[in-house]
Amino acid sequence: MSSDPKLLIKLLGPFRMQKASGEDCTPKGRKACALVAMLTLAPEHKRSRVWLQDKLWGSRGKEQGAASLRQSLTEIRRALGDAQAMLLADSFVISLDPKSFKTDVAGDMASSGFPSRAGPTSQPTGELLEGFDIAEEEFEDWLREERGRFRGRVAASPTPVRAAEIGPAADQPARNRIILTRGCQTGPADIAIMADSLVDSIAKTITELGVAAIQDQREAGAASMPPTNDGGSSSELSLRSDVFGSDATKIVRVALLQHPKNTLAWSSTLQMNGGLDLNDANTMRMINLIVNFAVDKFAQVEDCGPNSAPHLCYAGILHLFRLGRINFETADRMFAAAFETEPRGIYLAWRAYLRTFMLAERQFSCRQTLEAEAFDFMYRALELEPYNSYVASLSAHVQSMMRRAYVAAYELAERAIQLNHANPIAWACLGIAKSYLGKPEDGFQHTLLARTIAGAAPFRYQIDALSCIAGTMSGELDQAIHLAEASHALAPTFAPPLRYLSALYAHKGDHERSFEMVRKLQATEPDFSYDKLRDKAYPAAGLHRTSIINSLPAHQL
Repeated sequence: MSSDPKLLIKLLGPFRMQKASGEDCTPKGRKACALVAMLTLAPEHKRSRVWLQDKLWGSRGKEQGAASLRQSLTEIRRALGDAQAMLLADSFVISLDPKSFKTDVAGDMASSGFPSRAGPTSQPTGELLEGFDIAEEEFEDWLREERGRFRGRVAASPTPVRAAEIGPAADQPARNRIILTRGCQTGPADIAIMADSLVDSIAKTITELGVAAIQDQREAGAASMPPTNDGGSSSELSLRSDVFGSDATKIVRVALLQHPKNTLAWSSTLQMNGGLDLNDANTMRMINLIVNFAVDKFAQVEDCGPNSAPHLCYAGILHLFRLGRINFETADRMFAAAFETEPRGIYLAWRAYLRTFMLAERQFSCRQTLEAEAFDFMYRALELEPYNSYVASLSAHVQSMMRRAYVAAYELAERAIQLNHANPIAWACLGIAKSYLGKPEDGFQHTLLARTIAGAAPFRYQIDALSCIAGTMSGELDQAIHLAEASHALAPTFAPPLRYLSALYAHKGDHERSFEMVRKLQATEPDFSYDKLRDKAYPAAGLHRTSIINSLPAHQL
């Protein structure tokens, strides 16, 4: 069977759909055309039914909008004729088969068999979706944003770009690389084993997160190790361990060296009495500090290009933790593009995890669709990388947040810790699961450990918020307030700590500060009130495991 695309979707200038034979198959209805255009520009060419209904039929009732969507799908299939199999739909999601079509951007039409006036290196011309006039405010907002993104992409790129906002580079970019080496090792015979164990733990985390490729040259020796890239590369680091000491006391120094000149980029030292304990909080904190530094360092260099999968993923993580609808949408596109470039489970796991933030921040149109998407990404991620501790821990959070399935969350978090003891997200998720399963004191200690070992990770404020929740359920209310305040200081608009502070301050009798938290929440959540916290379906389940919910003021702002 030929894998050649069956359809050209013209996005620049007036919208048009054309088969490889030259036959025009553009649907007659404007909204049917808009639906195809939105799927073409969507991450993975996929959108939920509710998202499409909101954009195209938002001014109509829910049932009428759903019926109109079905009619448009029928119209599109009729227009596609023998190519209608490219349009995929189930109860929640509608998508296009990416192998079945090309767009009219020159770089996307190369070797496609479609006629084109553009040369192979010419820039796209014409306005994106010219002349689209659909009287729906949500659609107009979406179209304005897409045109802005596309103009920015064209202006910044000297070579043709795809109509989709983010996609893999034409040539696969070079990978980041970390080279493992041994330094000085003086003392007892077990010194080398200790140093290698520590470096192995660091390398495992780096591999799981997709930060860099690992090249082990410890057997070659540091002195004989040549740079891997002949010209030298700022996207290449050496990870070196030095161990000194006696049977009683040992000192471990771990350093990251920048190639090609082996300049010191970062180092840290641990003093140990006895042997190396990889389960020690200080050791796990060192591991995560090194990983965080390596991630930041690679994000700053340009050798791998902005469209390498690790770069896209890290940029997506930063957008995720900046919060807000636009950042969430950008993060989702970046994770999708990372997966398209390099199909790894970790990128799907981040997409699933992102949807827990959309739930917590109430940035969704349909709860059912959001949950379906999260679990689809989660199951696919676990299938692709069953032994990746970060895939398991992010999946644990999905189970906990989306379905309050705390037994499943517990099992996944336990698996993650067995795979990588230094994973702070795993410890935080285990703590939350234990708290809801009747062991809040143990759970609180697990979340505090997660907070200790996380270092300066971008998700630190979320671990503070999870620690607040566990502290509230364990009755440590003063600590819970402190932790919520710490989370709020790092992320002023993050909703969970504001919800808990509004309840905790009220319980303590500090109604003025409680009302202040309510007012802050209402800035992004206009319908918030104390009654929302009393609703068991609202994302503040931990409060219902305590008597705090009964002390909320009756007065509504």
